[in-house]
Amino acid sequence: MNDQPLRIRMTYAKLGNLRFIGHLDLQRLFERALRRTNLPLRYTQGFNPHLRLNLASALPLGFIGEAEQMDFWLDQEVSLEEISNRLCKSLPLELILKNLQVIDNQQPSLQASLLSSEYEVLLPADPDPQSLQDQISTLLTQAALPVQRRKKTVDMKNLILDWQLVKQAPQSLLKVSMKSTPAENGRPDELLELLGLDPADCQVTRTKLIFCEE
Repeated sequence: MNDQPLRIRMTYAKLGNLRFIGHLDLQRLFERALRRTNLPLRYTQGFNPHLRLNLASALPLGFIGEAEQMDFWLDQEVSLEEISNRLCKSLPLELILKNLQVIDNQQPSLQASLLSSEYEVLLPADPDPQSLQDQISTLLTQAALPVQRRKKTVDMKNLILDWQLVKQAPQSLLKVSMKSTPAENGRPDELLELLGLDPADCQVTRTKLIFCEE
């Protein structure tokens, strides 16, 4: 086994019906797809070795992801072109490979270096854009925005970094940037609920992950 494995960072889109599979199922899907590539994959050591891979922040169920990231490791050097060719043949149609790059093994994990996430929320046609903009502005002037998350109270006010409401026909688009660190993670569906909107009536897309090295 090579003492210095090749660390590959993959950027991908998670679309269509795959937005309804959870984080653990997605990880298992990637494990099966990577094994089908017959690449020299790196495994953990010990009594129960498993494929070494590292996904960024879990994407909530039902969200589309346009720029998700995952690291995996190889025991031998393989060209990015060859890795790309094999992956494209192994991944399901609704997991789209967008980019591959070699990452220094000394860099921190994706989860440890993640700072924030950017989202776009396609809103229902019903809310009046001006009324909604006023409602959001008023909401964010409050001293705190407590929400319940697994019997724990979280202040949403500290998790919203920036927002913009784009008025367009027939549906408006809410762009929001939220903290996404191991300690604090903002969720746009909770913001929608504070606004009296049902997240199930909205299309939520995570468009970008921001890391500390950026």
